[in-house]
Amino acid sequence: MNKRVTAAGWRQAGTRGNGPGTPGFWAQYRRKPYGMIGLGIVIVYILAAIFAPLLTPYNPMKDFYLADRMAAPSWAGSVMSRFRGAPPTFKRVIGARDWHVEEETDARLSGTQIEGEHMTVVELTPPEDDPFEQARLVSSYVIHYPYNPPQTFDIKFEYSIEAPDDASTQLRIEFEAPDGSRRNLWRSSAWGSSDVREVTLDARDLDFKMNLGMGLFDDPATVLFSKQGDYRLVFTASATGSGPVAVRMSPMTFGVLGLLHGPLGADHMGADLWAQLVYGARLALLIGLSAALIAVAIGTSVGIISGYVGGAVDEILMRVVDVLLAIPTLPILIVLGAFLGKSVWNIVILVAAFAWMGTARLVRSQTLSLKERTFVEAARAGGASAFYIMTSHILPNVLPLVFAALVLRIPAAILMEAALSFLGLGDPSVPTWGRMLQNARSFGAFTTLAWWWLIPPGISLTFLSLAFVFIGNTVNEIFNPRYRERS
Repeated sequence: MNKRVTAAGWRQAGTRGNGPGTPGFWAQYRRKPYGMIGLGIVIVYILAAIFAPLLTPYNPMKDFYLADRMAAPSWAGSVMSRFRGAPPTFKRVIGARDWHVEEETDARLSGTQIEGEHMTVVELTPPEDDPFEQARLVSSYVIHYPYNPPQTFDIKFEYSIEAPDDASTQLRIEFEAPDGSRRNLWRSSAWGSSDVREVTLDARDLDFKMNLGMGLFDDPATVLFSKQGDYRLVFTASATGSGPVAVRMSPMTFGVLGLLHGPLGADHMGADLWAQLVYGARLALLIGLSAALIAVAIGTSVGIISGYVGGAVDEILMRVVDVLLAIPTLPILIVLGAFLGKSVWNIVILVAAFAWMGTARLVRSQTLSLKERTFVEAARAGGASAFYIMTSHILPNVLPLVFAALVLRIPAAILMEAALSFLGLGDPSVPTWGRMLQNARSFGAFTTLAWWWLIPPGISLTFLSLAFVFIGNTVNEIFNPRYRERS
């Protein structure tokens, strides 16, 4: 991909504009449509990377279970019949004031605060003279549900009981459908007092399914939410014994993970794909620029030293380049990646280690030409050291070539990282586009045709790579007369 760029071309480009240096280059660059398109695309990616925290409220590596697995984009419900009526994610926090008391028999429901947290308190006072008479409280909460059945739902709360040793307390949660049918979701009984207990009812949990009389592969959410309308969550507390009983409950949360979520849907863990895509731009640019800079720095150093020093040094360095060019890069990167471990910086180093040879050959050929020029010979005759000549006379004259090589090396590094991540060798702790594609392949996006998980990272990789190719080719076209003639 690297094209020959001459120092004469660089100087020529720099003097064609309004003055020396960058203005002349820019004056020519802005007349190249493809170059401007590429630059515009890269600017969009850079802005997305910088303002990622403002573009999405979610952290792609911390915020999970925001929606159901492989939830479709929110807008799909409006344009695709398959997702019409699909439920969004919602959560209800049911405190003491939210419960509607339907029955109070020697009982009272109230709210209080314990250590700064709101609590629901059910006080039951069974008659002391009749050990078989119950104190009883029945309360309910209405859930308006005008959607198709979800795939899952959950209920969570904590409770504790304070009661005499001979008191028997029964607690129960029922779920009433719009047609009036009821199912028992949970029940518990205790003698005397009990410490804080945590209750989690998850439609995916096997114990919960068995409690409902269902099998392993049955779907409680589909059965319980079979109709659209108002559902009732009914909480019943009753107690018998010789003294008052107090049941303290944390606010009960009732949540449904939606089948529609965000601009791009959700992955297999309910994480936001838009957040992964936006934050992935940061990693793509970071990896591409870092790997390209390292590779071009190595290639430039090797090329200048090899071309200027010559002799045995040149022979050894070029044979190393030949050997590395003959090695199939991807298999070696896969082996080394598995050996060194899954880390972004390991990938950057590995990609850079196998990407500098082309630049080295290019710079060497340019250095061989430059070292015969009169200004180099004059410096040598004046007693300048080899290091001074290479850094002060050779390097500035190969910079146009190095710049073009850098721009064209970036998409190669980005695509290489994506390939390694897609093969499972990427860093699992960072949201890269390659990791998005690898997760999509591993967790069934291809078989379920979850296109909203597959297409965005692919398009992002394509456009970013294409943008750098446009920029690189435009730079070559400006600096290299031969390339300009061919194009």
